[in-house]
Amino acid sequence: MLNKAHWTLLPVALVTELQHLRLSPLGVIPQQARRPRSIVDYTFSGVNGNTVLLAPNEAMQFGRALQRLLSKILHADPRFGPVYICKINIADGFYRIWLLPWDIPKLGVLFPTPPGTPPLIAFPLTLPMGWVESPPYFSAATETIADLANTAFASSVIPPPHRLDDVSESPIAHTPLLLAPPSQSAVHPPARHRPLGHRHARKPLAYTDVYVDDFITVVQGPPQCRKLVKRKLLHSLDRVF
Repeated sequence: MLNKAHWTLLPVALVTELQHLRLSPLGVIPQQARRPRSIVDYTFSGVNGNTVLLAPNEAMQFGRALQRLLSKILHADPRFGPVYICKINIADGFYRIWLLPWDIPKLGVLFPTPPGTPPLIAFPLTLPMGWVESPPYFSAATETIADLANTAFASSVIPPPHRLDDVSESPIAHTPLLLAPPSQSAVHPPARHRPLGHRHARKPLAYTDVYVDDFITVVQGPPQCRKLVKRKLLHSLDRVF
């Protein structure tokens, strides 16, 4: 995290006179098959309780992301073929959003050091895990990316190549699962039971939603069409991060 400029460490002697300095304890959450995740208890020092909530809380729309995606799939026009799903995860999500320098001392962290060594204080340079405003500020960024991507999907502009075009291609490692054919009654259901959402669809489905730091895109069309949709999402990610 130091090498990526997410945090910095300073000796206690250099920071005791900092204005608005607050110090909070550090914790670690073990994760299965992944590196442990650090988190700060900002309730201990009163930082969370004293924070003026200015972040756009309405940006945290991920509670119904699955419902919105399933609705898009349900109403996709079958004339354009099956719906494919692409997921892109943002590594170190919170650490993509920088803090204002004069607010950093309030988020100071007591850093454990070996016996006999000078005590150190850790300062986050980006949104830290544990601060009450980190989730809505980060979600504001990811929701903005989703909005930019969906606007790009609706445009006929062809984006330039992206550096992750080839890396992000998932090779097919097995034969796709074929569902058993439906019964005759399911093939010709009564008209009132047929989904009507795709009746006037003029082009294949292309839509992305976001769950915290996971972008889930549903798309129809041939491989080149799907690649262009994914490329537009990648460029939208670059525009914000």
